[in-house]
Amino acid sequence: MMKLFKLGYVFVMLLVFVHNGVAQEFGILEPSGEVLETGFDNRSIAMGRTTTTTSQSSSAIFSNPSILGTLSQSQVQVGGKFLYGFVTNEVARADDSYQSYNAAFSPYPNRSLVALAVPFRLSDPRWHLVFGIGYQRNEGAKGDIQAVLSAERGDALEGEAVSIHGRRRRALSTFTPGIALNIQDRFFCGVTLNRTLGAIIYNNELKLSDHHTKVDEEQEQSAQFLRMGALAKVTPELSIGFMYRQGFEWEFGEMITNRYENGELQTDKDPTQTELTIPVMWGLGAEYKFFSDFSVALEVQSRPFSELRWSGGVNQRVFFDNGFNVAVGAEYLGAGFPLRFGAFRDVIPFVDENDTTPVSFTGLTVGAGSNSDTSLSWDASALYGTWEQTNAMGQKYAEDLIRANISVTYRFNGGTISSNTR
Repeated sequence: MMKLFKLGYVFVMLLVFVHNGVAQEFGILEPSGEVLETGFDNRSIAMGRTTTTTSQSSSAIFSNPSILGTLSQSQVQVGGKFLYGFVTNEVARADDSYQSYNAAFSPYPNRSLVALAVPFRLSDPRWHLVFGIGYQRNEGAKGDIQAVLSAERGDALEGEAVSIHGRRRRALSTFTPGIALNIQDRFFCGVTLNRTLGAIIYNNELKLSDHHTKVDEEQEQSAQFLRMGALAKVTPELSIGFMYRQGFEWEFGEMITNRYENGELQTDKDPTQTELTIPVMWGLGAEYKFFSDFSVALEVQSRPFSELRWSGGVNQRVFFDNGFNVAVGAEYLGAGFPLRFGAFRDVIPFVDENDTTPVSFTGLTVGAGSNSDTSLSWDASALYGTWEQTNAMGQKYAEDLIRANISVTYRFNGGTISSNTR
């Protein structure tokens, strides 16, 4: 009897871990969450993630495509991101059962990108076009969990360590062609088409002294959406930017589950096709140069979570209020190279118990770079953020994350135009 209870409890724990991965499908650790994140430019990230106005490279194609219009020279950028962090989680239930775990996210290259921009001269010198194309590969996080389970306080199971490992073997790929228009080096507009394809395979493995369970879940995912942007140089010191991303459907294909119980394989297929409606999102930002070597940026982005909707028979279990992301950042050039720093508060689609207000992911950013006037330059940024949630069982779930990003940009003569832009 005790063994059956033990196996059942282990199975519940495994489901909790798997569910956490699925429930956070559009959270800050998931590949799909990375696709929806606005902006990968390291100057923008280091300046508090103020992505609507502060990008100065071809990677602006992922945030505000109008910024491509400010580029006066062809360029290609490659970059990547590493993530490190840890999770704490503990539950003590009314029936005196208990479970807890700690998870560590190993340093792991979970996002890479390449972005190309080529200016094109029109017959009217007051107008310029810039063509761009970008590719990003998003793999999310991988982590190892060490859990402690017990059936009852004082029971023989109390304190038994359980090893749970989880990771993702495949990634989502997003292709982003775009175009931007430069009008008299003062007004800029742009648009991109973003097409995401791929499959996510969750590998979850649980080990006890006398039991071994392994679950692999695979699901195809796809999405397509437009992103538009505008930028105005109001004065030589002040720039104002606007970004708009259309609403769209995120499509989930067949779910294939392979479950290994002590070496025996069982395969289940769920052919249900589901869609998640992602609502319209916009961002408004400004950058002001107070001195020749010091600039400050501010930004607000909408998060209309109340309009998130599942289809295909998936119940809408939790309703979220709408919210806004707020970011602030600065850049100092007096050290001979760019020094950047900032802070942010992002609302994310999770709520506390008996509440509909989204919780906040808050943090600080820093970064540095080299002289962008040369043909070859680099930029780096780092981000520390944290968030916490209390669920309906009184359980606190908290994540602390460190992200490190680096990119290299090469500028070349093809498509060069005469301009006083970037």
